[in-house]
Amino acid sequence: MNGTYGALATPYFILFNEYVAGSITSQGRELTKRMDIVNVDYWTNLWHNDFELHHKMSIKDVTPIGKKENVSIYADTDSLFVSFEPAIKHCNWKNIFLNDENIRDIDKRTFIIDHRNNVSTDNEMVKVFYVDDIEERFDSEKLKDQLNQFDPETVIIDGAFVKNWQFNSEVLSDITCDIKWDWQNELDFIQGLDHFRYAGYFKKCLEEYAAEYGVENKEDFELERISESIINIAKKKYIQHILFEDGINYNRLSYIFPKGVELVRSSTPAFARDKIVNIVKYLFSHPDDFNIKDLLKLVKELRREFELADIDSISMQSSVNKYEEKVLNDRERLTFVTGTHFAVKASAYHNFLLHKNRSLQSKYEFLRSGNKIKYYYCKDSRINPIFAFQRGSYPIEIAPDIDYDTQFDKCILSPINAIISPLGLPEITKRLTVVLNIFGSGF
Repeated sequence: MNGTYGALATPYFILFNEYVAGSITSQGRELTKRMDIVNVDYWTNLWHNDFELHHKMSIKDVTPIGKKENVSIYADTDSLFVSFEPAIKHCNWKNIFLNDENIRDIDKRTFIIDHRNNVSTDNEMVKVFYVDDIEERFDSEKLKDQLNQFDPETVIIDGAFVKNWQFNSEVLSDITCDIKWDWQNELDFIQGLDHFRYAGYFKKCLEEYAAEYGVENKEDFELERISESIINIAKKKYIQHILFEDGINYNRLSYIFPKGVELVRSSTPAFARDKIVNIVKYLFSHPDDFNIKDLLKLVKELRREFELADIDSISMQSSVNKYEEKVLNDRERLTFVTGTHFAVKASAYHNFLLHKNRSLQSKYEFLRSGNKIKYYYCKDSRINPIFAFQRGSYPIEIAPDIDYDTQFDKCILSPINAIISPLGLPEITKRLTVVLNIFGSGF
């Protein structure tokens, strides 16, 4: 529908119709709002009474989720960000069966299907089948043979198997005895909620929604990704710390996904690229206890490294266009056409200094349109505030002194402050201090 909207809303399209295009956006908004409503309804009104789910997932001590607890975080166009944190907190779900005490006390024939190889026991009533890598195909026939031979009264399954299509299609359907699931981390637990209830619940609600219009349902809300945490900067601008996406698990802090946010730009200096990402990873590695003091220590260490780095690696990048049209004079003095791009002015500053040092003209080339340049902010800005040079060819003999404070602010502090401000943290100043309260105290 979104793709159709783009065509129908374009006046040059042969079937252009602004009313139909408007109805698509209206329908999309209504659908997303409906999914938000049914999501909140389930967690606040149905969850604690969903005894069928509690039994299937082998969870205990389920308590109601309060109406003020956030179960819907954000909705946008065709997606809904659901928080499973309230469900995680409102039941006993973690490591209920696959723990030493429970396994030692098992007194009936129990078959354990394990993935993490952390189950070992001398209890003769227990047999353990271990699968090393459930991301690859495993010997399901061998598993079923051992199940049949042992003839258990109960099967305990590691929650990691809940999202394995091979296990669900080839093994699970053949198990006729009592099944208990053991959840050892939040990721598997959420996958279990989706498998045993959530996917089917949304499908049912969508069918009811379509029936209100007298049509067959064509929509589907699928579990697309699971994020440990998200930094929400503004509407349609956020950074996700993703653990699962489209059937693939990711190690913690290995997949940071910015949406509508440029963590690093094409102009970002090489030195700053990894540093900015590392700051974001620090925030995600301490989602519940990050603080401005620790962050400031990291930034101060970066500042020390920054001054020791090569000029080329801490200079921003750009390109020069229409130099000949925009620069009126780069010999006696610098004059430009009104509205000239800063990269052209910075390049003209380079040429101005090179014109004054003829002996260096055989060593360095004049900058012209089409050149890829590096640039930095100057300590002395009387001639021009920014100086440029050709990549890999820093003219140390004539280059003006760099303003490290401004350069650090532009390429590292500004993007960091844009991220931490929405989190309620105070901005870090150019002097690497923060204002902690309205009375201006800093450190």
